[in-house]
Amino acid sequence: MPSERASLEDLTKTPYIRVLTYPRISLRDARSRVRQLEHLGVDELVFEGHTKVGRLGILGLGTVGVVVRAKAGGRLCALKIRRTDANRPDMEEEWKITALVNRLGIGPEVYSHTKDMILMKLLESREIAEWLKDLRGAGSRDRARAMVHSLLNQCRKLDIMGIDHGQLSNLRKHAVIAERRPWIIDFESAGTERKSRNVTTAAQYLLIGGSLAPAMRRTLGVGDTSKVKAMLADYKKDLSDYSYARLLEHLKLTNSSEGS
Repeated sequence: MPSERASLEDLTKTPYIRVLTYPRISLRDARSRVRQLEHLGVDELVFEGHTKVGRLGILGLGTVGVVVRAKAGGRLCALKIRRTDANRPDMEEEWKITALVNRLGIGPEVYSHTKDMILMKLLESREIAEWLKDLRGAGSRDRARAMVHSLLNQCRKLDIMGIDHGQLSNLRKHAVIAERRPWIIDFESAGTERKSRNVTTAAQYLLIGGSLAPAMRRTLGVGDTSKVKAMLADYKKDLSDYSYARLLEHLKLTNSSEGS
């Protein structure tokens, strides 16, 4: 995949300013953000990815930020840049929640942040659907069970902490496979004000309503979903260890080792 690199002094110029101050080009904002990059120790941005802003490849584009590769201190990182039309004035809350869940091994590690940016671990990842499509051969079912077990356990930890991710109904964009295990990413909509429903939402996507659910059910050996729905309804009511354990037992995940 072709890539293009830009030093900090180039970022106030076209076409790089289009990414740095997406979607509204602003020289004033660009200069401020270059200073923030200097504070973070970023040396250059690397424009590579399937998503495009003009001709420049990026890692991702969401409602709050643009994610690009960045070189800082000799290592490649992921850099999330707040959109100039974002519905928040800074990245402080996302930084705090991601740093908190990092303590439990959830989410890519966040290194540092400024008002408009978060510098974090770069995951060379694949979408779950792509991973599942390529899963074949002896032990495929065990590997799929281990992946789902790991992902649901991360969701369970979030539920216990009272942190609702907020976007796991679209798990395709918010969970990936990297380093042989699943990662929950992008905590921009996470919060503690609403009831946590991470296990329920993720399981519904994986096994019932998501685009990959039929393939996942076949791989895991899950037939009738009525019992799964009933167990998810029970779990949703009380968020108890017992309800969660019953779900894992029904899906035959209790003997699977976490990882992928």
